[in-house]
Amino acid sequence: MRFVVFAEDWGSHPSSTQHIFTRISKDHDVIWFNSIGMRKPSLNLKDFKRIYQKLSLMLTKKSVAAKVPENLVQSGPLVQNPFVLPWHDNTLCSAFNAHKINSLIDVSDPEPIIYWLSVATAINLIKLRPQDRLVYYCGDDFSSLAGVDHSMIESFELSLIEQAHRIFVISDKLMRKMPPHKTQLLEHGVDFNLFNDPQNKAKELEQKTNVVGFYGSISSWLDIELLSYCIQERPQYEFVLVGNAQVDISELTQFDNVTHIEAVDHKLLPCFSQHWQASILPFKNNGQIQACDPLKLKEYLAAGVPIVSTDFPAVRRFQDAVLITNSAEGFLNRLDIAMSIHQAPSLAWKEHSSELVKRHSWDHKAKFVLNECKSI
Repeated sequence: MRFVVFAEDWGSHPSSTQHIFTRISKDHDVIWFNSIGMRKPSLNLKDFKRIYQKLSLMLTKKSVAAKVPENLVQSGPLVQNPFVLPWHDNTLCSAFNAHKINSLIDVSDPEPIIYWLSVATAINLIKLRPQDRLVYYCGDDFSSLAGVDHSMIESFELSLIEQAHRIFVISDKLMRKMPPHKTQLLEHGVDFNLFNDPQNKAKELEQKTNVVGFYGSISSWLDIELLSYCIQERPQYEFVLVGNAQVDISELTQFDNVTHIEAVDHKLLPCFSQHWQASILPFKNNGQIQACDPLKLKEYLAAGVPIVSTDFPAVRRFQDAVLITNSAEGFLNRLDIAMSIHQAPSLAWKEHSSELVKRHSWDHKAKFVLNECKSI
């Protein structure tokens, strides 16, 4: 099969789409278009840096074979970095972008193309032939997602939903907004062996005990107030946050029992998550979190360390292995329980939690996607 994928920049972060197409590209042709954006740029430093990075990438190499994990021997998708204008709701800009995109897709071959769209703005850029198929992969509730031009995206998403032959969603909440006859639930997977096989302890943890750990983007959906409360109430615990901070965390890092580490390579994450004493998901209760399925949830479970989480639908599926609460006091109490569990190996907590996600490997998810795509 031939796939044309519109998603985030390849290699920017280990997304579900990248996990799936790293595997699909072993046996199928995949063209991956780097992010075309879901909002208009603003006159701020962050956007100027983003524009500079995109221009640099386009000028140095317009297409390149993607890098893939070392444990997967294959060339990966062909990554394209076309020059596109970010004003997707402008007719002239949209026509220019469509011309640039379609010049990079070989339509002389009559073999059907499966267009996989993880970004709704791509719907105006593709030209479907009768034999082609369109898949919408909905991994977020765009109406609640930070950093998105909601008014612009809504019309694009409605058009994509209408035209798609198959829709994959990651949560029950997203399922409810889609036409049931063509929608399938596709929960996130996990690189099970990477996170379950014993890994060496990260050097940043070597001198620490009673560690409460989190990794991932430190963004607006993280409950800083909850973390601050726990940090102050449990000075004997060491809180380690691994990831790039998108928000001000000085309220947390002012305390001696807090360590912030910039984002590390994905394959190094088990060196942290297997060796701290409690993994945490301290999320706010908002629309984005209610619709999400965090990749780190199943990665935490595969690592086998007790997990403490605020309450949202994705964690309820694993309530037998996740300590869930909806209050600050409850979160603190469950941190204490997690520490106790870690000190009682007879409970076989790792075996129990990891067994729950073994069947959710990315290999299984990729096979499911291929079977679904063959049937549309």
